[in-house]
Amino acid sequence: MGTHIDKSSVQLIEALLFLENGPVNIKYIAKVTGETRETIREAVSVIRERLQRNESSLALIENENGDYQLTINSDLYEKLGKHYDTRKKLSLSPQALETLAIVAYKQPITRVEIEKIRGVGVEHVLRVLLEYELIRITGRKEVPGRPVLYGTTKIFLKFFGILSLRDLPSLSEFERS
Repeated sequence: MGTHIDKSSVQLIEALLFLENGPVNIKYIAKVTGETRETIREAVSVIRERLQRNESSLALIENENGDYQLTINSDLYEKLGKHYDTRKKLSLSPQALETLAIVAYKQPITRVEIEKIRGVGVEHVLRVLLEYELIRITGRKEVPGRPVLYGTTKIFLKFFGILSLRDLPSLSEFERS
């Protein structure tokens, strides 16, 4: 491809993504590297293409928020994930899994909204999911009382072996015909 991006810019951005070890937004990359958004997008494209061309074990992904992350190829998660997962193996109750699914698909969502969907109280289940770091508090809803909003975490993605929320099965796949 006829790209004219400076090799040192590509290396700088790739090094930043490696060192951050998690999703990084383009604004942060620009602030740290001093590169323009256009240069960053071009560098990401060059890095992604190079990793694919060289059949690297690494991949450069863009998550649903438009953040970039250097990670391992998804097919390697299954083989290596168990070995590198230092947390105790989680055993989630059906109630916790149901609540987690609601948070994953409806985030950001409040406790009351979850309880309305489930039809039961979820305060204890939310505490367990927060303790396991599968969900986190993402902010407060701009309504009277300003209730806490919940969303999923990177640990949630790793636990289920997915790179992004876009990899969740669509809800229509679960509906009965």
